[in-house]
Amino acid sequence: MGTRVYAVRTGDKYGPEYERYIDSKIPNVTWIREETIGKHQWNKLVPMSLDIDEPVCVIDIDVAFINDYMDMINYPIERGEFIAAQSWWPESEESPDYKLQGGFQKYYPKDCRYIYDKFVSNSEYWMEYYIKNGTTHGPVNGEQYFVEDCVRNNLDLKFIPAEWITRWEDLLEYNPELLAKFNTEYPGDWLYLGGEFNPDVRLLHFQGLHKPHSIIREVRGW
Repeated sequence: MGTRVYAVRTGDKYGPEYERYIDSKIPNVTWIREETIGKHQWNKLVPMSLDIDEPVCVIDIDVAFINDYMDMINYPIERGEFIAAQSWWPESEESPDYKLQGGFQKYYPKDCRYIYDKFVSNSEYWMEYYIKNGTTHGPVNGEQYFVEDCVRNNLDLKFIPAEWITRWEDLLEYNPELLAKFNTEYPGDWLYLGGEFNPDVRLLHFQGLHKPHSIIREVRGW
């Protein structure tokens, strides 16, 4: 059947075209559309409550999949491990001890049930905790920091190759200076040259809410 994949789309920030795109790229996606345990992205913790003996993947939906992207979904994992993508956003400079970001995570739900239980035991407190202590900004944020703090207590945190995932910004290919910065910061030799992405890239993680300009239409098929 393959690895189960979970994604959250609550509210009206992202339209149904995001679901259609991801469903067209990845089989066996389960959509979480209700805020059952918290606000918006905090519901990405819901799969940690599953009573199953197989790993799951949890992904963000403001993404595009390219090249050999199923390598991420099928990434090997052992019990006691937590696989994630590393962060890149400016907050990581303010909070250098945090490395995990929420765009891609893979884990055994039974290994992570303690994380789910800790959150639901005092959800309002944890949804405000990382905003109030200055780790991140509101109005809704912090789930990736909560997950990382909990994971490091009990599990072996591992990351997919840094070359596999990159942030991408609206109309970036039309901004030579910013594109040069992205190429320099990319851990491989280059990120985007001559209208093509490095073949090592599997996932583009978009920043904020983006309309389907030319490159997004190309990689997402919109």
